[in-house]
Amino acid sequence: MDKLLSDFRVWLSTRLPEGAMKVVRPFLTVQFFVFMFMGFINTVFSVMVASGLDILKNMFLSAGSSLRVFIEAFRTNFIIGYAASIVLSFFLNSKFTFHQPPTLKRFLRFPISYIPNFLIQYILVFVFTSLHWNHTIAYITAAVIGTPVTFICMKFVVFKRFNNK
Repeated sequence: MDKLLSDFRVWLSTRLPEGAMKVVRPFLTVQFFVFMFMGFINTVFSVMVASGLDILKNMFLSAGSSLRVFIEAFRTNFIIGYAASIVLSFFLNSKFTFHQPPTLKRFLRFPISYIPNFLIQYILVFVFTSLHWNHTIAYITAAVIGTPVTFICMKFVVFKRFNNK
């Protein structure tokens, strides 16, 4: 896989301006592809939690109840699913993507790396559900769009290495 990506980077560098290559390079690594796979698992988990809460909301709360209106207005089920997936994501990315032990310090920094992703996804979920998209499709689409932003934040904020410190 490393050889294939290396050959692709060389090929691409002859076709893109140097500035563009600097932007693209972090995404052409095995680490990014592992991150994307972990993101897939994490997205499935997040969507399952949020969609499961949507099902429960629809089963147990009447259409006009104030709690249901609150849950729908603030996309609360998306927020709960997202928060649950952050915990799973921390452990998956610590072990498989960045090969670093999970520590309390990293765990506390980890949600910070998700703030840009959360804002992007929350806005997209709000827009898509306001356009009457199926909630599950809205959750998945927002996750796919926001994932590259999270990788960059994690790589340089949470899992950065300081000369073996």
